[in-house]
Amino acid sequence: MKALMQWIFDTWQMYWGDGFYQYLLLAAAAYLLLFHRKKESTRQVLAFSFVLLLIFLCPFTAKIIRACIGQSVYWRVLWLLPAIPVIALAATEFLRGRKSGPLRAVLLLLCCVLIALSGKDMLSAGNYVRTVNRQKVPDDVAHVCNMVLAEAAKDGISEIYMASDDYLCSYVRVCEPSIRQPYGRRGMGSLTQPNARLYRLMQEEEPRNYKRIAKLCQKIGCNFLVITVPEEKTSHIEKYGYTKIGDVGSYSVYQLEASGADAD
Repeated sequence: MKALMQWIFDTWQMYWGDGFYQYLLLAAAAYLLLFHRKKESTRQVLAFSFVLLLIFLCPFTAKIIRACIGQSVYWRVLWLLPAIPVIALAATEFLRGRKSGPLRAVLLLLCCVLIALSGKDMLSAGNYVRTVNRQKVPDDVAHVCNMVLAEAAKDGISEIYMASDDYLCSYVRVCEPSIRQPYGRRGMGSLTQPNARLYRLMQEEEPRNYKRIAKLCQKIGCNFLVITVPEEKTSHIEKYGYTKIGDVGSYSVYQLEASGADAD
């Protein structure tokens, strides 16, 4: 229970980051509760916020929701929290109580400045990276796809079946939908046990069983394999008929040769 509560707290912190919107939200809710609690709009928005927070913070409901959507995206539950409506409603009610027009204008400007300072500039926070490819995916993904497509065209391969880790897997379908993959994002598209085992092995931290990975890729019929592999482990991949055709960043791109189909 203690570990679960710590995880909920960490998720809450991760969602708000270095901003101060959570405190602005708390101040807005307190203002509405103290001065405008009799209004229907106030009761509705605060009741919904309370229920949502109860669901998010309760270990029982958190455990159920986490099992349904995954631990890494549990913070998205807070998307349902009406933070913006609560803050906007509090500011509106506060300004409505001021009789002077110029005073309202000054206070409105101050509210806007407070909201702006409570957040973090998305464009300067390193959240976006400029790409040069038209699909607007990370450049290393585009380079991998272009390399695989070029080799497939050169060797007359009409159907590309490529295994990669979760990072590449998520973007490849956007960059080049014609490249088939043995599993989807987070392995949700694994239809057979070998596919599911391959996915788990591809996501493991070091040390990795490269022989098993290559053998499963060969068994499933992946004619391309993209993986980060130490130089001394390259032979484990090549034993099963895969030949390196190039490198992209930390990734090595391998192609299955016809002669490797009978490797043991």
